[in-house]
Amino acid sequence: MNLKVGTVIRWNNFPSQRFGGKKKARWFICLGFSGIFAQIATVYLSTTTTQLQHFKDYGERSRHSCFIFETKQFPLFKQDCAIDFDEPLYPTKESQLDKYSKDIEIMGELAVETMRMLYKRFLQSPQLSRKVLFDIHDSYNKARITGLKKPKK
Repeated sequence: MNLKVGTVIRWNNFPSQRFGGKKKARWFICLGFSGIFAQIATVYLSTTTTQLQHFKDYGERSRHSCFIFETKQFPLFKQDCAIDFDEPLYPTKESQLDKYSKDIEIMGELAVETMRMLYKRFLQSPQLSRKVLFDIHDSYNKARITGLKKPKK
């Protein structure tokens, strides 16, 4: 599968049990790739959720850092959704993407400025290791999204 930094995908029948037993479609944003010396080629995906009520006052994620993609500004999404910077990413083997390619639709790509904003927000996330942040930073540079602050060592 040929993903780039900023590609938005819809993965029908997503196989992870992280969300309970029911398989359903999940939307993801490609943030980057593992370094060239990684033993297993990995794609770093971040999911979105349409469960926006969780981010409102007194919702279970009300204290989480998030960004809302409103369809009027981001028409590639089919409904308003949020990316939660306090949730872990989905490091996915490239071979998994190939295996499930019939279930994965490429929906479009986010603009460079949107990707810059996402990077800056993920840089502050407690969920991402330095290694993952360095891989993502390197991926952004290779995608010609440059001038971003390097992760702290």
